[in-house]
Amino acid sequence: MVYPALEAATPPPLVQSFSAPVQASVVSPPPRIPPLDATPPAVERSPEDASTEASGLGTPLSIPNDFPSQSDIRFSVIPSQSLSNAVASPPTFTHFSTTSDRVAQLPVQSDAVPSPSVPSPKPVDLAPSATPAPSTNVEPASSPPKPQSNNSSFVELSADRQEYDTLQRAVTAVGNVVLNYRAATLKADRVQTLAQQKRVIAEGNVQLTRGDQVLLGDRLEYLLDRESGILFKPRGSIYIPSTGQDFSKATPATNALGNNALGSEQAPASQGTQTIQASEGIQRLRFEADRIEFTGTTWIAVNVRITNDVFSPPELELRADRAQSTRISAKEDVVTLRRPRLVFDRGLSVPVPRSTIGLSRKREDPFSVEIGYDDRDRGGLFLGRSFTPISKRAFTLSITPQILIQRAIAEKNFNLIDPNVYGLNLAFKSEFSAQTSLTGYSSLSSLDFSRFSDNVRAGLRLRHLIRDYRLDFEEAYRERVINGSLEEQTVQNRLGVIFSSPTLQLGKTGVEFNYRLAGELITADTDIFGGLRTKSLGRLQGSASVQRGFVLWKGKTLPATATEGMKYTAQPLQPNLGLVAGLTGIVSGYTNGDSQSSLIGKIRLEGQFGHFSRPYLDYTSFFVSFSQGAQLGKSPFLFDRFVDRQVLSAGFLQQIYGPVRLGVQGSINLNTGEFFNTDIVLDYSRRTYGLSLHYNPSLQSGALVFRINSFNWSNNRNPLSRPDVGVVEGGVGQTNDPF
Repeated sequence: MVYPALEAATPPPLVQSFSAPVQASVVSPPPRIPPLDATPPAVERSPEDASTEASGLGTPLSIPNDFPSQSDIRFSVIPSQSLSNAVASPPTFTHFSTTSDRVAQLPVQSDAVPSPSVPSPKPVDLAPSATPAPSTNVEPASSPPKPQSNNSSFVELSADRQEYDTLQRAVTAVGNVVLNYRAATLKADRVQTLAQQKRVIAEGNVQLTRGDQVLLGDRLEYLLDRESGILFKPRGSIYIPSTGQDFSKATPATNALGNNALGSEQAPASQGTQTIQASEGIQRLRFEADRIEFTGTTWIAVNVRITNDVFSPPELELRADRAQSTRISAKEDVVTLRRPRLVFDRGLSVPVPRSTIGLSRKREDPFSVEIGYDDRDRGGLFLGRSFTPISKRAFTLSITPQILIQRAIAEKNFNLIDPNVYGLNLAFKSEFSAQTSLTGYSSLSSLDFSRFSDNVRAGLRLRHLIRDYRLDFEEAYRERVINGSLEEQTVQNRLGVIFSSPTLQLGKTGVEFNYRLAGELITADTDIFGGLRTKSLGRLQGSASVQRGFVLWKGKTLPATATEGMKYTAQPLQPNLGLVAGLTGIVSGYTNGDSQSSLIGKIRLEGQFGHFSRPYLDYTSFFVSFSQGAQLGKSPFLFDRFVDRQVLSAGFLQQIYGPVRLGVQGSINLNTGEFFNTDIVLDYSRRTYGLSLHYNPSLQSGALVFRINSFNWSNNRNPLSRPDVGVVEGGVGQTNDPF
């Protein structure tokens, strides 16, 4: 089970759009992105003002990476009648003024050589990505028609004043400059396009927009044919969930406001509870650097500072002397850092051991240090250090050697040459395609290989996605399983295939439905022969669940400011009360002729009071649930036997003082009076990061978990989320992925 947490209120968009169409001769000013050290003004804010507190972050950013090849670049000039005579005149420079509804499409020689004055940029990929908003400009009737060709092959330029050099085939645009090229929009005070060199130079309030991504800077130099350039004094905000779409070569059209998931409605609290853990993948970052060099799918930043805080000065920063990012897939980038460190509250600086970090939905460990407690396998307190010798899109390998500190002190007098005081974890993931992957893990509680079979736990899973459905081929050896009041059991061997559906919506009723089918060969403990012994049997199992959530009450959120609604949380919390009712049916058949069928009804009341904003007792999250089950038959195994027919479960998470919260949860079998599934957590929560201490008495294990909000960084895991630990409810088991 997990601790309940309150459904966060839907916040106003933290990132404002700048992809609206250009009208008349007015160009939207670049978004105000304050320096990371800026001190916010001490003024009173209304709720409406507070909702745009983060507008200073600017729109998310990027730089275009989909310019066509050299042979595909085509430029031409379409002068209006007032310009045609001037262009034909002999002077080297022809000066003319135009309003912003006059668009120039610029020519370039295909065999031109880029100017040697531009340094050859190193690999970098900040590709601007934004389908330009539909233009509201209307071309004068006197203007000749545009060439019949793919408009995406032209650079369209509009400004208050444009100067055209007929010999150099260059255009200098000054004042409210807007340059559109394919899916990218560039705005600046001054832009010079050199057609023969296929080079663009922008200066003054540079703003490069592509979809939900926006990049600001003082000066931009870009080579169209090489798809490379340099941006000086860059700053901006990145909205990661849309970068895959924004960076793609075929960006679908968006509305003029560029709305994204930030403004979408969230599910009501009664449809699920949040847990104290890191979010899945990076969401939103601000950054500053001295300069960024980019080309293709790679970018390099010098003296970079990155923060996940929407306010200045930030609580947390990631700093590095140099950062290089390379895109390896639509959903993953790899960043290599030089001298990375985390800076807390502009004071404490902690070095980050890892210099290579993947930005994706999979979990990453920034410190690669594991602090855990496992009394069953490892004798108590242990310390581990993770290494990732292979980290590629197709294959990732993680190795974690451990020193079993408590065992070394208590049993071996800290004899460091004894292999029994060391442990080892291995995990790997191989992606054959977007639909098929292979994951595996191995856990050694001792390097004494004379008892290898008693010290190792391992698992393997081949997963194939069929749309949203999962087909898993699984194998596990000595798997730890928690089965209610029967507590921890060991499945010696498990081999089988499992088909799982996604959560399906039954029309517009609000009812959710899912099902699962499995066929497995299992070796585990049984007592059907009078004593406890190990038996191998086949098992066929099917299960289906339906549930419906009801929102009973919703309170108001506080303004999204650093001192109110977002003092300790990444989003303002909304007090609420909800009810969830569900029904689960399970049928299991075994090859010895036994069977077990159960029907379980559950009702759960959950909610949260307070806003987690005041110094103490301003946050209480809780749940209370009751389940009643009916059973026919009995499983021959202990690990999946249904014995808890009437269960009362409860849990709470309470603010003690400031960012410190204490949580406890557990269940009781009302028929036998036995307590089980107890879990305890002590949590320190800030807006940008947090630290949690977990302990599970049933497993006799615990962990110290550090997380960074909005990052996919989290070291260690909750004891119940380890890959070698499964949880059984009503006879159905669920296991965790090692990644």
